[in-house]
Amino acid sequence: KGAYWDAEIKLAQELGVERFPVFTRKVNTDVSYMACAQMLLDRRDRIYPQFATHNAHTCAAVIAMAGNDKDSFEFQRLHGMGESLHHIVKQSEGTRCRIYAPVGAHRDLLAYLVRRLLENGANSSFVNQVVDSSIPPSEIARDPVAEMQRLGDAIANPSITLPGQLFAPERKNSRGFRVNEPASILP
Repeated sequence: KGAYWDAEIKLAQELGVERFPVFTRKVNTDVSYMACAQMLLDRRDRIYPQFATHNAHTCAAVIAMAGNDKDSFEFQRLHGMGESLHHIVKQSEGTRCRIYAPVGAHRDLLAYLVRRLLENGANSSFVNQVVDSSIPPSEIARDPVAEMQRLGDAIANPSITLPGQLFAPERKNSRGFRVNEPASILP
């Protein structure tokens, strides 16, 4: 999930590709993020990991994986978003937190900010769940690894139509080609 998720799903359906280039369940994205975070933290002797997130579960996981070395990585947030979470993490854990503000051409910047607003405005976003009193804290803090194990082999979200099945049962979706990518048009 994220700012580009909807666009990636739509593009895959338009192109009629076999599979989506993104996970269709948030839990899989969360576990993948944590696996990547662990890889980055394991290489702190060569790189300086920077984790942009406004998800408390992700922050807690990164802090736990980092151990006692809180100076060899940082958290990041977009100006105006995730302020409370990052303040608490900085005060309680002593981790660095960088605040960034995007800059660029009006067209690019506006599109970026709209994606961020859509991402954080979704009912499923952590930001909205944490202030929704109808959602129990245990649901918000649910372990994504345990949830993924519970799902077993059901990695794909069955409620999201696969690109090739977009027009089913009437017909199969035609396969699109990216003509600017030779590998996609060669036999």
